[in-house]
Amino acid sequence: MFSDQIMQLYLIGVFLGTIYSVPPIQLKRVPLFAGSIIAIVRGFLLNFGVYYAVREALSIPFQWNPVVLFISLFMTVFASVIAVTKDLPDVEGDKKYNISTLASKFGVKSIALSSVLVLNAAYLTAIALPMLKPQSFRASTMIGGHTVALLYLWRIYGELVPSEMGSIKKFYKSIWNLFYWEYVLYPFI
Repeated sequence: MFSDQIMQLYLIGVFLGTIYSVPPIQLKRVPLFAGSIIAIVRGFLLNFGVYYAVREALSIPFQWNPVVLFISLFMTVFASVIAVTKDLPDVEGDKKYNISTLASKFGVKSIALSSVLVLNAAYLTAIALPMLKPQSFRASTMIGGHTVALLYLWRIYGELVPSEMGSIKKFYKSIWNLFYWEYVLYPFI
C-alpha cells in the first residue's frame, strides 16, 4: 500500500484523465484545458510521481533531487509543446469541421515556430544549469546532449514545409523523437 501522497498523485491523474476524455465534460475539446492536462500528467505527474513512488516502494525516504525536479519541469514544458503541435497534422480537417485549435487558428508555421522557440528556451536553460549548479548536474550530458537536441530542433524546423502534409508529420514525429531523447539523457544527467 502506498502513502496518502502517492494515492493523491494517482487520483489527480485519474481525475485529469477522466475530465479530459470522458463525456460529458471531455476537456480535450478545449485547447487550453487539453494542453494543460497533457502537460501536467505527461510532464509533472509522470516524472515526479514515478520517482516518488519508486523511492517509497524501496523504503527510501523522500528527498528533493535537482535532477528529478529538472526532468519534471523540463518535460512539463515539452509536454505543453506536444499538446500544441499534436494538432499540426490535423489543421485541414479541423478547419473543415470547425474545430478550434491553436494550429487551425494561427496556422502551421506560427505554431511550429512558437513551439520551437519555447523548446529553444528550455534547451538553453538545460545547457546553462550545470554552470549555475555544477554540483547537481553532469555538464557533459547537460551541455552536450541538449546542444545536440537544440541543433536537431532547428534543423527539423528549417526543413518544415507548412503546406506539405508529409513535412508536417515529419516535423511532429521529430518533436516526439526529441521528447524521447530526453529520457535517453536522463540517467546520465
